[in-house]
Amino acid sequence: MKRCLALLAVLVLAGASVGQQSRFRVLAFYSPAAELDHVQFAESALKFFGAIAAKDNFTFESTTNWADLDPANLKKYQIVVWLTDSPNNAEQRRAFEQYMEGGGAWLGFHAAGYNDKDTNWPWYVDFLGGVVFDINSWPPLPAKLVLDDRTPAVTASMPAAFVSPANEWYVWKPSPRLNKNVRVLVTLDPANYPLGLKDVIMSGDLPVVWTNTKYKMIYLNMGHGDKIFTSATQNKLIEDALLSLGPPSVPVDRSPASGIRIGPRAVVVNPKTHKVYGVNSQSGTVTIIDDAAHSSTTVKVGDEPAAIAINTATNRTYVGNGGSGTVSVIDGATNAVIATVPVGELPYVVAVNSATNRVYVSRTFSNTLTVLDGKTNRTNILNVGVQADAVAVDTAANKIYLTSYESKTITVIDGANDRFFTMPADFHLWGVAVNPATSKIYLTSIGSSKLMVIDGKTNATVAVETGEIPCAVAVDPSANRIYTANYGSDTVSVIDGASNSVLASVSVGERPQALAVNSATHTVYVANTHSGTVTVIDGTRNTVAATVKAGDGPYAITVDNATNKAYVANLAGENVTVIDGNTLRNSPATER
Repeated sequence: MKRCLALLAVLVLAGASVGQQSRFRVLAFYSPAAELDHVQFAESALKFFGAIAAKDNFTFESTTNWADLDPANLKKYQIVVWLTDSPNNAEQRRAFEQYMEGGGAWLGFHAAGYNDKDTNWPWYVDFLGGVVFDINSWPPLPAKLVLDDRTPAVTASMPAAFVSPANEWYVWKPSPRLNKNVRVLVTLDPANYPLGLKDVIMSGDLPVVWTNTKYKMIYLNMGHGDKIFTSATQNKLIEDALLSLGPPSVPVDRSPASGIRIGPRAVVVNPKTHKVYGVNSQSGTVTIIDDAAHSSTTVKVGDEPAAIAINTATNRTYVGNGGSGTVSVIDGATNAVIATVPVGELPYVVAVNSATNRVYVSRTFSNTLTVLDGKTNRTNILNVGVQADAVAVDTAANKIYLTSYESKTITVIDGANDRFFTMPADFHLWGVAVNPATSKIYLTSIGSSKLMVIDGKTNATVAVETGEIPCAVAVDPSANRIYTANYGSDTVSVIDGASNSVLASVSVGERPQALAVNSATHTVYVANTHSGTVTVIDGTRNTVAATVKAGDGPYAITVDNATNKAYVANLAGENVTVIDGNTLRNSPATER
């Protein structure tokens, strides 16, 4: 079907006299059955382009029928816009090739440029500048962008830098900047690094808007979710990109972008042995810190480990190896890997119920949950129907809670019989925590900036306002207080667990990404990824007690209540920062 959103663009236009003809015609393609966040973007884009069509005197139409990529039909339009996806049909692809090679213009957003080994369209790879999708940041987060060139009309009115709303940022291999025909217009500011809460872009040059000068085209990496058109500055960039597809400046040679996948449970402590375990994703190892022996050692596990969990009853540690599709089992007494268990591709979250000796493993791009028997290391699969981005276990109730960024529900599993059901929650959930003392479950919604509180006994739900992009949540059971790290507002929200009221909003460092609580001292440790620091909050007074230097890119944190020490995983290198809760001073674990 085709919808005209030009608001009388042909006959009567905003600011135009009757009878004035539109300057050009635009046809936008999108897929209503695409990923939900991509559909939300497309729907927002239709409203945006429909509104500016009258103002800028052009005709805008949209279609969900990719068969409209037909030579005869394309002759009617001067610009083609792809909001989501690209054609799979050979005839449609060839029609687009002829259209572009014949002087047509193209504006592509985000997923429209996605291609991989299964796309099988070499011409399109060349058209995009020879790039193939490699990895992305996740979940969608805002980022600062910088201009490479202001001389073409598309960027002439743009500031030197601006903050783009929450988006999923793509890394390409090779970088489009390496192609002699590509000129980059806008680049991700390196000050954003590390960028991501799960899939993290670490460093390097990452173009986000460019043109292949062999064609009249512009590609914009923006286009994931319903926040894209909330920035007036970015809206102007998109509008000018459509109005003028002029050539940008000569690119500057820079190093290519790179990325890794991380998890919020990258460092954990065994409260019985006081050993600390931290994954090193890039080297495929686990660092084990023995506080009593004042020593640390490194153990080889699988490729790209991202998650780790401990069964304190058996003194075994389970490591999810994203690159190997396995879980490594480490004996806490010997520090040796005693088993390597296949669990399927891209294991991401590992959670343990020490009471039942069962291990729960979620996988990226999978709607199943792998359950590992801690006694036999045998596995079985639960078809839970969602990709679990976070898993929390209520040991006392023997319930397992799963959240998914792209689901509006939470999945609850009965650990006794593996039966499960779903409950309404909120969209774009990320963090999850359980207070075993009150049987309440806490979920952070990145999309709505709320904390969802679920009563595990009655299933009643309450929503509490937090700061922007609450990406992590932690509980102080003895004080019955809940803390959220608000990535977008650089704050921590303090919530009373009895009344569900916000007691305070504490300013911390730049881009807080993780937090942990010492419930014995009521001290909260907050990892500020972009500041390279840890903010220590006095949970009794709700004030900042200290700001402690960590390594580069602190992104995960755990606390040993008994020893009063916090352990921080850093993105740069195989190092864990140790913070003494008594002195609030730090030391790298490698110096122990």
